[in-house]
Amino acid sequence: MMKIIRNNRLEEIKRIEHLLYGINYEVWLNLYGIIDPDLSIQDALRQIVSKDAVVSGVLSSSVKKAKKEIMRCLLYEGDFGHGPIKLEKKRNEIIELIGRIFTLTDIDNAEIISEFGFREGHPAEPVFWDFAFDIDSIKKRWIFIGSSSD
Repeated sequence: MMKIIRNNRLEEIKRIEHLLYGINYEVWLNLYGIIDPDLSIQDALRQIVSKDAVVSGVLSSSVKKAKKEIMRCLLYEGDFGHGPIKLEKKRNEIIELIGRIFTLTDIDNAEIISEFGFREGHPAEPVFWDFAFDIDSIKKRWIFIGSSSD
């Protein structure tokens, strides 16, 4: 029996992952939302990411810090043994695509941004970098998670 799996993630996310594929290097991203603003991060993750999710290290962040960290991760060059292929040629398209995600989440108008980690239940296998942000904008709340592995 064939099992059909639908990838309902944003086209921008799928394209960024494709652009960043490389030697011993793979990127995984997901944007979850719109989320109930009354849920704790822990409860939101257990509802939308994994029933086994356990949060660690929740820190208050800012728009500037969150965007800088996300861009630092996505534009990670790697080295001879791992990293995206020909990143420099793809840089502008990646920046444009992540800009669309920033616009969708209305991150520039976020009232609260929290950075957090996973003690358990991370949806991917982070090796080189990972990020997780809870973005609470005007009447919209999103969780944006990304990681890279080999």
